[in-house]
Amino acid sequence: MRTRERLQQIEGSVQARLKRLRKRTLSILQVSVAAAVAFWAAQTILGHEVPFFAPIAVIIVIGLTGGERVQRGIEMSIGCVLGVLVGDLLFLGLGTDFWQIGIMIAIGMSVASLFSKSPLVSNQVAIGTVLIATIMPPGAETTGVDRTLDAIVGSAVGLLTVALIPSSALNRVRQEVANVMYLASSVLSDVADGLEDGKRELIQEALDEVRGSQASINAMLTAAKSGRESANISPLMWNRRRLYRSIDRVLTPVDNCVRSTRVLARRAWVLSRDGDEVTMLQVNIIDELADIMLDLANLFEAGSSLHQHEEIPDLVARLRVLGARADMSVVGEEPVLSNYSILGQSRSLIVDLLQVCGMSEDSALAVLAPTSKTPAVPPEIWDGRE
Repeated sequence: MRTRERLQQIEGSVQARLKRLRKRTLSILQVSVAAAVAFWAAQTILGHEVPFFAPIAVIIVIGLTGGERVQRGIEMSIGCVLGVLVGDLLFLGLGTDFWQIGIMIAIGMSVASLFSKSPLVSNQVAIGTVLIATIMPPGAETTGVDRTLDAIVGSAVGLLTVALIPSSALNRVRQEVANVMYLASSVLSDVADGLEDGKRELIQEALDEVRGSQASINAMLTAAKSGRESANISPLMWNRRRLYRSIDRVLTPVDNCVRSTRVLARRAWVLSRDGDEVTMLQVNIIDELADIMLDLANLFEAGSSLHQHEEIPDLVARLRVLGARADMSVVGEEPVLSNYSILGQSRSLIVDLLQVCGMSEDSALAVLAPTSKTPAVPPEIWDGRE
């Protein structure tokens, strides 16, 4: 079964829904508790009867996802406060008809552009203006200054929550890395089957799948960025900095794995379209690479650091065997350009996967059988033992 279909089925199951709820429990508690604190602070300290914008500001700031949450939270706070303030001031002189609301939004976003170049600020000013216009128009119960102070209180509480009590993204990062590896493994497996059985449509489907992999890569990089930020700014997360650095080291080789897989799939499709063939040696190398990727994906999904897994030395040994086999002889007696391209990408994948397992680039390159009389990195002498 293809990886994407497998993931969709898993995500729709009852167990997956409960797991998703458990993962979001901390985030839910953060928002609910911080919103209650902001509401209490605005009521008790400021003496406002219904400080509507205090919890709203908290929800907006804490609800941000991805990296640079503190910076973006500050931008959203500025936008929220400006939106409330500008909306109040504008509605003092204008009405609430539909055409006036449009004018208010345009003026508010223009003012926001003078304060910040971020589109987040402009959008948040527009949202604040709309809230003022449609939900809580200026009246006798509260003043524009009150609403602005409520927004400031909510923004401050939200920022403190994001900075001091961030949710751990470590498991999410590992899962996103695993998803990318699952996808690349599925593509390589289908390419190997398609080349062996002469099924061009199977290779085409694999190529289409890997061409749509950028969303998975972006999700992986965003999760890692968010995790780094949490580990850097929150004292509660400082003990996890080493784990995030360990994850960071594999992001580039994992990204490169997908890129090499994409090129390999494209060259396999060109080869099959031209009616050319590959040797079984090349098919076996691709199939073994797919299996190794699958094993690595399972390790990432398991949750602990790679260096803690006993399986890593075995995977490194298997990759060393592949590196020694992936020489010019595997392309056959009458190779075409696509044969050489597939070999080149297979060798790149071996290097990438060895780096995922913890090797340096030079050590990984030394595993490959030389294809040049003067290789930049001399091949290693390996006796098959770790």
